[in-house]
Amino acid sequence: MKHKLSMLFYTKSSKATKKGTVPIYLRITINGVRIEISTSKYIELAKWNKVAGKMKGTTEEARTINSYLDILKSKVYDIEKDMVNNILC
Repeated sequence: MKHKLSMLFYTKSSKATKKGTVPIYLRITINGVRIEISTSKYIELAKWNKVAGKMKGTTEEARTINSYLDILKSKVYDIEKDMVNNILC
């Protein structure tokens, strides 16, 4: 059984706070069906790298947020693996 999974981290400017920060969202697409989830992290829009889907820089804040995003990505892949294994068993 084939499936296609893709993930995208992006900022949502329409939900900017009064402080000027924007939330980071995770979009998961499986076979064309989209799910959008808030990561509960906020950053300044100027610090976001759209192409990489990560925060720019090597500051402690950037390392912390990028590490958190990597952990979320890993969890999604772990869940995908579990689901595939349950279907095949």
